Amino acid sequence: DTSMDILHYIHENIYVPERLRAEQIAVHFNISPTYLSEYFKRNNGDSLQQYITQYKLKLVETRLQYSTMRVGEIADELGFTDESHLNRIFKKYKGVNPTAYRKALLVS
Repeated sequence: DTSMDILHYIHENIYVPERLRAEQIAVHFNISPTYLSEYFKRNNGDSLQQYITQYKLKLVETRLQYSTMRVGEIADELGFTDESHLNRIFKKYKGVNPTAYRKALLVS
């Protein structure tokens, strides 16, 4: 199933931002970027970029919870532009910045 193959490809390449561009994924699966975007949204409900962002944020949450990595290190590992970019995206989706998220986990 191509949908599962695409998800697997994203998960495998999550640390390699240049492989996660729609053009790269489309080339890998030998389909057009437009078809890829439409197909992905139809089969997964989210756009390709939304899915990749949400998946990265799950990984960020895991690192905040189970590691002592600094936010900047997590940003580097997952291909965010920099720490402030990660802070912005995380806060947009989670309502708090990564540091506050980690502190809240330590309290509970």
